[in-house]
Amino acid sequence: MKTRFKLLSIVLVTLLIMSCSATVKNPMACCMVPTTGIVGQPILFNSTCSTDASKYKWDFGDGTSTTDANPSHTYSTAGNYTVKLMAMNSDESKMNETAKVISITK
Repeated sequence: MKTRFKLLSIVLVTLLIMSCSATVKNPMACCMVPTTGIVGQPILFNSTCSTDASKYKWDFGDGTSTTDANPSHTYSTAGNYTVKLMAMNSDESKMNETAKVISITK
């Protein structure tokens, strides 16, 4: 009887662990980035199309970054920049990244 109870306990704990880990969804990074901008003028970036994410990290391609979900950024130099958005779940165990290019002119 004790062996049967131990086996049942192990099975139940295993099922509980599997069901808890299955509920953590993979985030999908999605961002709205303008294709062009002007030096010295703020540009709005948007992550609202991302799904199942609770944390964000933006890399603006010019050495600066932020963890704001929908930031504003001003470029000080003309050029083409690769903007990256990383979307993560709350404990950062799952993440997804996307990138877009923005052309900044004088």
